[in-house]
Amino acid sequence: MAKMRYRLALDLGSTSLGWAMVRLNDANEPHAIIKAGVRIFSDGRNPKDGSSLAVTRRDARAMRRRRDRLLKRKSRMMANLVEYGFFPVDPVARKEFELLDPYELRARGLNEALQPSEFARALFHINQRRGFKSNRKTDKKDNDAGALKTALKNLRAAMVSDGSRTVGEWLYKRHTSGQTVRARYRQTPVKQENGKTKIDKSYDLYIDRAMIEAEFDALWSAQTKFNSSQFTEDARLALKDCLLHQRPLKPVKPGRCTLLPDEERAPLALPSTQQFRMYQEVNNLRILGEGLSEGPLTLAQRNLLVTALEQHSKRSFTQIKRLLDLSGAAQFNFEDPKRQELKGNTTSAILSKTDYFGATWFDLSLERQDEIVGKLVNEENETLLINWLQNEFGFDERKAEKIANAALPEGYGSLCAKALVRILPELKKEVVTYDKALVAAGFEHHSNISHAATGEILPLLPYYGEYLQRHVGFGTGVPEDHPEKRYGKIANPTVHIGLNQIRVVVNALIKRYGHPSEVIVELARDLKQSQEQRKEDNKRQTENQNRNARLRQDVATALNISAERVRRDDIQKMLLWEELSHDAADRRCPYSGVQISVQMLLSDQVEIEHILPFSQTLDDGLNNKTVAMRQANRIKGNRTPWEARNDFAAQGWNHEDMLARAEKMPKNKRYRFGDDGYQRWLREDKTFLARALNDTRHLSRVAREYMSLICPQNTRVIPGQMTAMLRSKFGLNDILGLYGEKNRNDHRHHAVDACVIAVTDQSMLQRFAKASANAREQHLTRLVENMPLPWDTYRDHVARAINAIFVSHKPDHGHEGAMHNDTAYGLLSGGVVRTHKIVDGIRQREDSNLKVIEMTSNKAPKRHGLLPDGSPRPYKGYKGDSNYCMEIYRTDDGKWASDVISTFQAYQIVRHEGVARLRNPRLSLNGKHLVMRLLIGDTLRLEVNGRTETVRIQKLAGNGQIFLASHQEANVDARNRDASDTFAFVSKMVGSLRTAKGRRVTVSPIGEVKDKGFVD
Repeated sequence: MAKMRYRLALDLGSTSLGWAMVRLNDANEPHAIIKAGVRIFSDGRNPKDGSSLAVTRRDARAMRRRRDRLLKRKSRMMANLVEYGFFPVDPVARKEFELLDPYELRARGLNEALQPSEFARALFHINQRRGFKSNRKTDKKDNDAGALKTALKNLRAAMVSDGSRTVGEWLYKRHTSGQTVRARYRQTPVKQENGKTKIDKSYDLYIDRAMIEAEFDALWSAQTKFNSSQFTEDARLALKDCLLHQRPLKPVKPGRCTLLPDEERAPLALPSTQQFRMYQEVNNLRILGEGLSEGPLTLAQRNLLVTALEQHSKRSFTQIKRLLDLSGAAQFNFEDPKRQELKGNTTSAILSKTDYFGATWFDLSLERQDEIVGKLVNEENETLLINWLQNEFGFDERKAEKIANAALPEGYGSLCAKALVRILPELKKEVVTYDKALVAAGFEHHSNISHAATGEILPLLPYYGEYLQRHVGFGTGVPEDHPEKRYGKIANPTVHIGLNQIRVVVNALIKRYGHPSEVIVELARDLKQSQEQRKEDNKRQTENQNRNARLRQDVATALNISAERVRRDDIQKMLLWEELSHDAADRRCPYSGVQISVQMLLSDQVEIEHILPFSQTLDDGLNNKTVAMRQANRIKGNRTPWEARNDFAAQGWNHEDMLARAEKMPKNKRYRFGDDGYQRWLREDKTFLARALNDTRHLSRVAREYMSLICPQNTRVIPGQMTAMLRSKFGLNDILGLYGEKNRNDHRHHAVDACVIAVTDQSMLQRFAKASANAREQHLTRLVENMPLPWDTYRDHVARAINAIFVSHKPDHGHEGAMHNDTAYGLLSGGVVRTHKIVDGIRQREDSNLKVIEMTSNKAPKRHGLLPDGSPRPYKGYKGDSNYCMEIYRTDDGKWASDVISTFQAYQIVRHEGVARLRNPRLSLNGKHLVMRLLIGDTLRLEVNGRTETVRIQKLAGNGQIFLASHQEANVDARNRDASDTFAFVSKMVGSLRTAKGRRVTVSPIGEVKDKGFVD
């Protein structure tokens, strides 16, 4: 196809990319839609809480590594003990020493000679639990760090009080008296005087690595006196290294500097970073005078204010006016009801306190301050840091420890230390803004930093990390590595996945149609607001802040605590409680009708609850939350109020009474309790979670720079609100939806938006922006009441392009995933399994008939027993939660049959026979001729009533059932579960699939279907 001039429009979302191509005429005006499409992909997040899926994988991987390292350390210790003659070579002979009491040996070895094998038994026992080694950087983020440190201090004090020389001797005394010798973690509910339940976290005892090292040294020293030929220096070094060695933590590298991408960003706590922020803000401060005039601070005023901010964490505008000798009527450009202060140098404000460095902090040069704070931020070993502070400044241990644990600002700024050294003097020299200081320091402006500023047009989009280095973390720089590893990637998984999908789609379009002449990206941002609208926004925000301050004080009074200790959740509880009813005496659980007092509200009896399930809506806004009794919340579970009505009725809770209570709530909340609450929620135009919106904003900004690599001069963005209004006024909602409502249950609505974006050119943007700035919000819709179409046949072009779309879904054919759920079940007779659950703090047994994956162990035959055939007896089971694929094969008589391969089975096959066997294109796992292998997410074509239907596999059941939905259907799981929704999965067994001439097809990233036809 000949190359053409076209405009490419992208509708970017956190899980979707809608795109459209419009042909441009000689006047550069759009006049025909060439093609449109949709690409759907995962956002890389857990749908329940929005966290990165990498977190779950990382936590599980860390647990496996800790276990593997323990086993390797035990193996190395055993090998060393055998090599140096402490243990016999014969494993059977070594087994006899398991009967020795290691606690008795650890205590006796301090006073008398032990046999080499006895010492080995004691050391091997010590090696199994070698104590906690503190890391101050990670411990600060550990919620249990306080309980751990308390337990360590208590143990040290106990050793001193009873005269124990080592922790082993102390444990032996406890062991002989029948006390626990394990570090049991306790969470004890404690009722407070205010009625609130507090969870007291504690350890029975806790041992650190220093205690273990001291015990090893004491035991070795004592035994050397009795048997110096056995206890040699070589043996000591080898055994001590094996016992105490720990890998240093892999440091998390900061992001790249915005100006010098090869340098790391400086910590926020660095005094130079704090000063950079202060000077940048103060240099932009303006004094508003009469007649709407405004002017910057003088150099003297600026320096006076900076001096004050340097010594305090914040200064209110009232204090600043007094400092600068301004009248009370004077105002600053930053001053409004939402903001009443400037932030100072938080680091200096903390470290200049009497308990820290005191006033001498300000006598130190900026370079020396940076050096100190760099040490405080980066040093992992608390002991080394305390020693450094004592040696450098002569502090006593108490003061050095307090400084070491100072709560300095966390995170990183946008610039590196080298850039700060160049820019900060320019900001200090004169009252200049950042952009001017940037140039004076020898840097180019941000807009000239990206590769697009060169005007070079790349043939295809490269991996984004290669050119967008300001936005990515550091890579290895090794040319042989995968691009993600070589160049680094953006930490946000949604943005990372989205940019990679942009590259896949856009490059496919370039190869097919050539480079676009223009690119338009939809950017989620607010329309330009008028002064009146800004006032209304500020007024609303001020009211919310005042309301939260009142609620904070109410909670503090009710709990008899200071306002600073009030939790955000309790403030939210109070807010939701007030929404139950204007009458405090009539505030009841929406479901059970139980009256909720303030004391009950702030206890564990009442919980914050999502009215419509969070897992089905991802709606975490206040309009989807209420407060309910814990019992009612448990009964409701992961269902809507309507879905739970029968279980509520079984408790004697009348549905009509619940609706009557809901009527007292705000209108945006009460409808969710009705029978059509979920459907009404789905029909709303704006239904995305705040996180998804934030990701979209970030993704759009970065994507603009990214797309400029292939279209440097003509890439721009438009606000998303424009698209929503134009879509409605052009009558495009009717293409996929009914009654003028946008249909979010059809993936193709993203392409409809892209068709609108494609015709939203500069002149239209200017017209809308001007109208928005001068009209009231309620008039904005009227403005486009008679909006003319871009061209006469525009609506027909859109309909034709949308109806021709085959939605492209990012495939995922990997077998990797959870093999089973996390709950371990004990195996009883008759197929019954048992597990334990914590209910209201009480551990309870639960038996059930459940099919589980049975686990065996060859290492403990005596413990678990053997089956009659001599094989190990299964001792626990896990419930398998997923199937990897379905293999359809041809039997000997020519019929089709199928086997479902679970994820657990897939792992075993790969483990023993390799991934090539699992994915053999011609042979099924049972050795029969493979017709096709189907995975969830695969696309099929069926012949139904003379029509060709393109469907996508949604679920594979263990009984061989295949559940399907049309390729364009969205939100299918929730809709299929909803009995009131007319949508339902289509079900096929292997026989009916053959009858329908089912075959697997592929859809390219730009929606081109590859169908080889049905082969029986």
